[in-house]
Amino acid sequence: MHLFAPPAQLNDATHQYLASLSAVLDELGHQLVHTPDLAAIPHRADVLTIECKSAARISLRRPQARLWQWLQGLYPEEARWQFDSPLREFAWNRVEGWALQRSRGALMVSQAMQQHFAAKYPRLQLDSVVMPCVNATPVPDAFRSPGKYRRPAFVYAGGLQRWQCMAATLTAFAAVHRLLPEATLTLLTADQEQAAALVQSLGTPSTRIAYVPVADLPQALAAFKYGFVLREDHVVNRVATPTKVSSYMAAGVIPVMTRAAQDFAQRLEPTSPIVWLDNLDAAHIRQRVLALEALPLDAESVLAAYRAAFDRYLDPAGYRPALRDFFSRTGMGAA
Repeated sequence: MHLFAPPAQLNDATHQYLASLSAVLDELGHQLVHTPDLAAIPHRADVLTIECKSAARISLRRPQARLWQWLQGLYPEEARWQFDSPLREFAWNRVEGWALQRSRGALMVSQAMQQHFAAKYPRLQLDSVVMPCVNATPVPDAFRSPGKYRRPAFVYAGGLQRWQCMAATLTAFAAVHRLLPEATLTLLTADQEQAAALVQSLGTPSTRIAYVPVADLPQALAAFKYGFVLREDHVVNRVATPTKVSSYMAAGVIPVMTRAAQDFAQRLEPTSPIVWLDNLDAAHIRQRVLALEALPLDAESVLAAYRAAFDRYLDPAGYRPALRDFFSRTGMGAA
């Protein structure tokens, strides 16, 4: 199977997901090969894409190819939200619908995403399977970092797109800092200049900015107690399963997150400690953080709770049987 994806579409967050797909295909006697050049893909190839524009290109240029899609997000809705452009949304909707009609199956990141596409395209008969976006596994030593749960060290790891709610994150931290002056915030992002400008414009105290590649992230996250994952209640966020949640939890970092990501809100609800938020109000976030900050935390208890969450929901290995069944019934059975 050819993975048709320009290099820019592959990043730190996609690595482990694709590794899981590759392992399952290997078990079925197939090989997943990254082929960024359309000219190198045979006319009757089996092809996997990771965004709908690439899927549409395959459908147009390789109409005899068999197509599967990994749907990471909602491109039409993101275009309307980020750029406030109905025209972009209309164009992406046409591309998305046309590509889905020509796909044999879709890998989705949440049950909320399945429900979204079923409602949006009620006549579309598309086989699908769900596996959340996960890019880490628990690292026990990160939980046991000396003093980790005794100091209010906050982190944000990721990009600065609109849906990441960076202004709300910085405002919430500033509110916490007013009552916990020993609190610190580190922004781990490749968008360092943009982050610095935002920090300066908001006057956020005790904040530093850095970047580490995904391979070094567990070690870097070991120094932090809390990690921000703030999201507005928008369809783009409702269907998402942000990889930073698994990155944080794998390093023993306690997510401070809204319930916008519906699958996470449902599947991680039994897990403690997590700082669940009902809205983006800074005073509300501060109150929830201070409530947990008042409680003693033991590294081994946090490790046991987060391991259970990975075993129950966030371990990619647990999805291999469902992925095997999906590929088999959509035409990629054992070779």
